[in-house]
Amino acid sequence: MSLQAVIFDLDDTLYDFVTLHLRALESMADCGASRFGLPKELFLQAYREEDRKIKQEQPYAAAGHNRILIIQRMMERMGLPSLGEIPLTLYEAYWGVFIRNMVPRDGAEELLKTLHDRDIRTCICTDMTAHIQHRKLMALGLADCIDYMVSSEEAGVEKPNPAMFRMCLDKMKVQPEQCMMVGDSFERDICGAAGVGITPVWLNARDQAKPEAAFAFREIHTLSELHTIIG
Repeated sequence: MSLQAVIFDLDDTLYDFVTLHLRALESMADCGASRFGLPKELFLQAYREEDRKIKQEQPYAAAGHNRILIIQRMMERMGLPSLGEIPLTLYEAYWGVFIRNMVPRDGAEELLKTLHDRDIRTCICTDMTAHIQHRKLMALGLADCIDYMVSSEEAGVEKPNPAMFRMCLDKMKVQPEQCMMVGDSFERDICGAAGVGITPVWLNARDQAKPEAAFAFREIHTLSELHTIIG
């Protein structure tokens, strides 16, 4: 059956998340250090500890990605004001740097425009809160090239839960065998897609060791390589 739709992960698939996240954390910590006269390393340490705790408390839940929640708890941990203007200022220090410096991965825009021109439907499937993902797509200049989005906030679960992928299929009105999934996380994107019968394509942009799997999948190292797969 011919390809009718492609699902994309967003973070670290259509752009480099890791580099931006580290840069944004530095901005948030610098803001806190300047405000309170404390070493920025204290803010970074407290943030990472609360980030880890929230993800342990609420695994596979969108709340684990909510920066304002993590920052609120970071401030509580440090015994600093945790409500109102200050945590919101730190939140905007993080996202301001993040959003301003976003650029698509090489080949992302061309690929999405090609799919759009060929009437192949596209959907973002992302483990994040919806509001910030809309902002990211706007900053990347990709919003007009994508038809749908399913966030874990909307679905109430996270990848690799099959409900995420089925919601994407339902929105695009296609069957699993008509669809391809492109993502960087082997566990969440590739295993999750394969579990519902979607053709998985692993974006291995960081040259990780190829995992063993009981199902077939394609491996690419750049988004431009996807052109050879979609034909």
